[in-house]
Amino acid sequence: MSQNSIYHRPENILLALALALAGMTAFTPIFAAGKLSGGLVPVVVLVWLRYVGGAATIVSVATVRRVPVFTRLSALWKLHLMRAFCGVGGLACSIYAASALPLADATAIGLTKGIIAIALAGLILKEVISGRHWIAGVLCAAGAYLVVRSAETGAGYDELALSGVVAALLGAVFMACEALIIRYIAQREDTVTILAYVNVFAAVLLTGPVLWLIFKGGVSWQDLLLFAWMGPLAIIGQSMNISAYRRAGAATLAPIYYGSVLLSAAFGFAVWGEIPTRIAVLGAVLIVAGGAVLTLPNPFSKIRQAS
Repeated sequence: MSQNSIYHRPENILLALALALAGMTAFTPIFAAGKLSGGLVPVVVLVWLRYVGGAATIVSVATVRRVPVFTRLSALWKLHLMRAFCGVGGLACSIYAASALPLADATAIGLTKGIIAIALAGLILKEVISGRHWIAGVLCAAGAYLVVRSAETGAGYDELALSGVVAALLGAVFMACEALIIRYIAQREDTVTILAYVNVFAAVLLTGPVLWLIFKGGVSWQDLLLFAWMGPLAIIGQSMNISAYRRAGAATLAPIYYGSVLLSAAFGFAVWGEIPTRIAVLGAVLIVAGGAVLTLPNPFSKIRQAS
């Protein structure tokens, strides 16, 4: 039995979308960590806390489940290392963008990763990109754009921090690349191994510089402990994402990740009292419509088959 047959799961789009939604829910407060910290903890330290906590969590799981994660080197270790770079870059950019911009704006700008992932899935993974994928992507992108416009303040969108916009776009590129890597390795290795490699690699890459920054910058250990939840929560979110990619292609899952803007809106309302406008509601409707186009049965397929 090949590795592909061991870890591959039958396509189940509805379950994959549900898993992807659960994964997004777990990552919503993580992306908002910079704003939650009020600037007391540097972005790179928050990224390090997420990966160190994730590494400790998944290594503990591997020990309990007796998964031989590091007794043999993974044949895909180069991809794991590449994913670690993409993950660190994407998370750092997203946290910074959410700190420099309104949370809804940063999230919606980052949603361009969906269109990027669809294009890359066709070019690199040779996945079939159907008309439904593109229609869903366009609808979701339009909805995300409306949500961004609704979040504008009196100062206007053009006056938002340029660095935050650039960071959000760069984070979208990183996360689109990471999505393709996850899709490839999720079919070939078990979840614990995948999570252990990416979290340990990222933690090792960041630990030296971050510890130097903590001691030099005088970051309080009490403040660090306040964000210890990021690692375990990220492992839960990553597990959901990997399970989703085992059941659907990157191009199929890409549009549904536009739903993260709805989660950000809900999180913003719960924490900061942000109230969505009518334009935001219209944007949400378009996002849901995009997901419906992607998941509901195509009424014309049976007509074509009958003819």
